[in-house]
Amino acid sequence: MMLAVSLCAAVFVSLLFCVSCTPYVRKYQKTKLVRVALLCGVDRVTVSGIAHKKAYDQHTVTVNSAFPMYFSSAGSYVEVNGTQYRGNLELKLLDNRIWVMNVLDMDDYVKGVVPCEIGRVSEDLYEVAKAQAVAARTYAFAHLDQHQDLGFDLYSSVQDQVYKGVRCETDITNRAVDATAREILTYKGQPVEAKYHSTCGGQTADFNDAWPGTAPPYLRSVRCPYCSQSPHYTWEKTYSKSAFFVHLRKGLEKAGISLPRDTRIQNIKLVRNRKSKRIIKLVIVTGNEDIEVPGYRIRTVLGSPGDPGGLLKSNYFILDTRRDSIVLKGNGWGHGVGMCQFGAIEMARRGMSYKKILYHYYKGTKISKVR
Repeated sequence: MMLAVSLCAAVFVSLLFCVSCTPYVRKYQKTKLVRVALLCGVDRVTVSGIAHKKAYDQHTVTVNSAFPMYFSSAGSYVEVNGTQYRGNLELKLLDNRIWVMNVLDMDDYVKGVVPCEIGRVSEDLYEVAKAQAVAARTYAFAHLDQHQDLGFDLYSSVQDQVYKGVRCETDITNRAVDATAREILTYKGQPVEAKYHSTCGGQTADFNDAWPGTAPPYLRSVRCPYCSQSPHYTWEKTYSKSAFFVHLRKGLEKAGISLPRDTRIQNIKLVRNRKSKRIIKLVIVTGNEDIEVPGYRIRTVLGSPGDPGGLLKSNYFILDTRRDSIVLKGNGWGHGVGMCQFGAIEMARRGMSYKKILYHYYKGTKISKVR
């Protein structure tokens, strides 16, 4: 969801609009298992585990194999392409391509998520590991069955949460998962959309700064005086004027926004959310009509191939027009909604509990234990 790239080369990736139509509370699913897509649409894979009471070690599966296939652990773990995972495996064929799902206990899944998302933390940051564990578990519960048509719940990539199995786990983060076992954030008794991001830049975003749709009451902009030590707290991108407008036109085309080639851009206006400081609308003034780019598409329009996911680091920026250049001066990295991870790290460093961290970023929520 945040920093890393996972094993899953997802065919149905939609990073920008992944929760635009999601209700702000999700029906609670009474299950302790989660189905995670590890590989999506591959031609072959090697698997280690037990199937039909027979142990397989580095067994090659191709599209010509008999599907579906199920593997349980031969020891403590199953393996996919040499990477170990807890739980069991299900392999199926979709559109003549292999999809590999890891079916495992919810907290075992969270153990493979927390260090991938928050990073490797030291003992003095134990509380932030607990906060990330609750957020990750909440996100998972809120998204059970979201890909039911494909036979799984979550991707193992930033499309949902980065999950790398056993190799990602650490002793500290595993203890944090165990210490918060069964705890999730709820609103009106249901799991919340526990969004989180790297760095807010001093003020988190409102939900609608990043996505369209109904804004959850608990995903509102809050002040965050904690993330100033993040390397992403401020950033700049400098273009020559000609290069900027070429970049802008290409970005509009990428986002499916029409701007005829012979249309002259006369001015650019930025409409800002006064509280969150995010750009909620970019207005391109031409001689004929104004073209409006909504806030949730700005990162796509202004992003470059070298940016993570091809997205601008954030929509919290100003345009500094100089004689021969245009400079984007920005704050933060990510959509800015929900928990600021660098802010949460600093809160833990200052001795604040995981509950205080979570309640700061998700206003009006409650920590509850799932049954």
